Amino acid sequence: MYSLRTPISSVKGIGEKISQSLLEKNIYTVKDLLLWLPNRYEDRSKLVKVADAPKDEFVTLLTTISKRSIYYKNKRKIIRATARDESGSVSLMWFNAKHAAQNLDENAQYFVSGKINSYNSIVHPTIESVSGDQLHTGRLVPVYSSNIPIAQGLFRRIIHEMVSNLQVKNDLLPELAAGIGETVVSFEAALRAAHFPETPESVISSRERLAVEELLVLMQLSKEIKEAWQSKHSEFQLPSKISKEPNPKSIPFTLTNAQQKATNEILSELTASAPMNRLLIGDVGSGKTVVAGIAVHHTLAAGHNAALIAPTKILAQQHVETIQKLFPHLPLKSIVAGQKITDSKKPIDGSSAPTLFVGTHAVINRLANIEPGLVIYDEQHKFGVSQRSQTTELTHQPHVLTMTATPIPRSLLLTIFSHLKVSIIDELPPGRIPVTTWLPPEKKRSASYDWMADKIVKSGIQAFVVCPFIEDSTSMALEHVASVDAVYKKLTAQFKNNSSFKKLQVAKLHSKISKKEQDEIMNKMAKGGIDVLVCTPMIEVGVDMPNASIIIVESAERFGLASLHQLRGRVGRGGQESFCIVFPTSKNRTVRQRLKQFSEENDGLKLAELDLKNRGAGDLFGVSQHGELNLQFGSWTNLELIQLARQMTDQFEAEKINYKPLLQTRSELSTMPQAN
Repeated sequence: MYSLRTPISSVKGIGEKISQSLLEKNIYTVKDLLLWLPNRYEDRSKLVKVADAPKDEFVTLLTTISKRSIYYKNKRKIIRATARDESGSVSLMWFNAKHAAQNLDENAQYFVSGKINSYNSIVHPTIESVSGDQLHTGRLVPVYSSNIPIAQGLFRRIIHEMVSNLQVKNDLLPELAAGIGETVVSFEAALRAAHFPETPESVISSRERLAVEELLVLMQLSKEIKEAWQSKHSEFQLPSKISKEPNPKSIPFTLTNAQQKATNEILSELTASAPMNRLLIGDVGSGKTVVAGIAVHHTLAAGHNAALIAPTKILAQQHVETIQKLFPHLPLKSIVAGQKITDSKKPIDGSSAPTLFVGTHAVINRLANIEPGLVIYDEQHKFGVSQRSQTTELTHQPHVLTMTATPIPRSLLLTIFSHLKVSIIDELPPGRIPVTTWLPPEKKRSASYDWMADKIVKSGIQAFVVCPFIEDSTSMALEHVASVDAVYKKLTAQFKNNSSFKKLQVAKLHSKISKKEQDEIMNKMAKGGIDVLVCTPMIEVGVDMPNASIIIVESAERFGLASLHQLRGRVGRGGQESFCIVFPTSKNRTVRQRLKQFSEENDGLKLAELDLKNRGAGDLFGVSQHGELNLQFGSWTNLELIQLARQMTDQFEAEKINYKPLLQTRSELSTMPQAN
């Protein structure tokens, strides 16, 4: 018998050579190999008669073998046999197949799978005796990734050896699920059905069991992270009275109810004995910065430094300008890469007054010198896990506030972010006009650009045109996807041919332009020197151009709804009427329906839920980050399974059950996303 921890070298059929090749794929145990699930299944279970078998289509026959022969032609070994049933016969042929058909018994029954050609032959058929285990024919047959360095037939035999002799102990989940009125199959049954299913339905139930187990691992790890964080003691506990103090009088407006609620939650945690670890979610333009600024105000008033870290220099500078305008009394220092690090534990600008340090990644490298009482990450997904974890390595653990404008579906918040406390700003400030979004037909593309140009000339506004690619793709499949270069040329030509628009200043921005030139372009646009900026989605986060009132998104089907919503948030930031126009390249009806949903909905959280249903979680944050949102077995769109895993986790806590997930251990799991 095998356990999940049995080394693969102990499995029958795995010799030294195969064992070594599997070790190179980080496959060490029976569990590791069994979790390498099939990519797909071929249905070889439907039997047909020889006379009824269609040509050049995959079929499975139940036949008797006769007339087996071996001969050579042009130095090639050819094995031939005749497969016969009551309706007719078909020829079977193998070329240079060393072991093929060597154990065929004439007059015995076999399952035969393959394609019958115009010569009434099947070349290199798959054949199995009816009296043996059906692994390759006569059933739903697993097909595995070619990344496994083992032939498909041998791999199936190895897997079958393991699942037939597998013994899993302490599998409590079926019994626990039954206690809350749910049904899950045993872990052994799930692995057997995942590899050798009897029916398509058994594949689903097996995958669901593995998916629930995976979600339980995430939730359990999230709980461990939360408990570990709560066990820390805050050296920067603020006086309890701050939560009752009014907001700074320098703020020239009244906070929305959502802003005030988030502020109160944050201030309450700043006075607690455990360090804060909170995620602040707010739609574009909802006013997250003022909430963060109030937290900074009280941190500095209590005698502690604070740090605000942004992913880009432009966004960091915009934070500086916003905070100086709303909180002119706060000592503030901007830090960028290249500034010398001092060894002093005093504030790195040499002053003794508590200071807010605002900057990019450069601030992270100086945290030990700053000794902040509060660290704020803006758009936390733009920082790697290793970068954010540096706060846990400080001598004194600061409070951590993470801000994001990326809409995160509530189902994800309940799971991967359950170790964080969450505040949501779900209303816009008074007077903020929702962006009007249009999905015009393709024939109105040129007219839409003329309309945009006319608006710019008459109203003095600015516009963005966003394209997925920098240059036209050389791939035929992507040749119609819009590029910055092509659209820039088209627009400049179209404007020059119109006397009313020829003075419009059009520029382009993308990642192949140097950082210095990027800054120059953005500064020029901020001063009104650029009317239309043709760019990639690099403006999605943090770009604040109050005069920008129109954004056109080309090949819009290339973006998720959450990304489109982020792009839409780049216009109308000055409170003026603004517009978003989306043009798809694809004529697919589903694509147009999804973009129609986007044009009719302005709530980022609702769009995130729609995106989850339409596309899956995918790369929700726009970047690929180790351990972040990727599920191997489950899907973030399966809300029922997420809810089941949540119920089980709650049951474990209520009944004090120490359940250890069988799927993975903590050491084997990728790093959980964290705020710090």
